[in-house]
Amino acid sequence: MPDGTHAWLNAASVLRFPIAFTGSERKVQLSGEAYFDVAKNPAMPFIVEATDAHGRELNTVEVLGTGFNVNAYDNEPTVKTTLVEGKVKVSNGGGSQQSVILTHSMQSIYSHDRGAAGNFRLRQVDTDDVVAWKNGLFNFNNADIKTVMRQLARWYDVEVVYEGVLPNEKFDGEISRNSTLAEVFNILELSAIHFKVEGRKVTVMP
Repeated sequence: MPDGTHAWLNAASVLRFPIAFTGSERKVQLSGEAYFDVAKNPAMPFIVEATDAHGRELNTVEVLGTGFNVNAYDNEPTVKTTLVEGKVKVSNGGGSQQSVILTHSMQSIYSHDRGAAGNFRLRQVDTDDVVAWKNGLFNFNNADIKTVMRQLARWYDVEVVYEGVLPNEKFDGEISRNSTLAEVFNILELSAIHFKVEGRKVTVMP
């Protein structure tokens, strides 16, 4: 970026920023997921606005440190901000604005489907799991099949439909993003779930 900040974008993500930062702040807009390593400039705070596909503000992250991850995909039920290094302030995008301060290894989870107020949850996380995508890995931590398939659909650019009653299988582990979709399905089919591929359409079934 113009100020020396580095950003890594996950699949199906868009980051908007000006050619040059002017004024009293450095503001960018994110739809999707990105990891930021922010160049320090106390006189000009760095601010990330997480937006949905329609440009509606979901969360605002004000950087008080350097390294953090924002997951704000439109088809995910929550916006997750995870601090890897430094300190950030996260605010919601609703009329009743609330904010939380994150320190090392903390993650804020904000549900944007249930109104504006009172939806922040905080937890300690393994940051290596959160930024596994940046290192070329899918990471599944007690994830159900729909959570898994949202990641795969974005990366492999496929449409996913579901057929029948799926088992409540949970998935843990890592898979290289260099794997083909067929190789990923071979691993997942070790559980009681199967896949049918027709062009870009994937049917998930028991």
